[in-house]
Amino acid sequence: MKAIVSIGYTTFVMDMDKATALLTLVGNAETYETKYHKAEDGGTTHHVFDTDINSVSLKLMSDSMYSMAKLAGKPVG
Repeated sequence: MKAIVSIGYTTFVMDMDKATALLTLVGNAETYETKYHKAEDGGTTHHVFDTDINSVSLKLMSDSMYSMAKLAGKPVG
């Protein structure tokens, strides 16, 4: 059984123990963002805040589905 982990707009597939470790790390991390503003508006600002756990998800993938997806490889186009 594999785990599908989505963090923001990126999705990863990995062993369940690695997914658990990753989610633990991300759950304990803070989020860092920069916001561009024109120089006359004070310039770019930097922000650190609690991670929104709703931007992270975990799903399960069977071994047979993983094997099939692995054979398909990277999508073309």
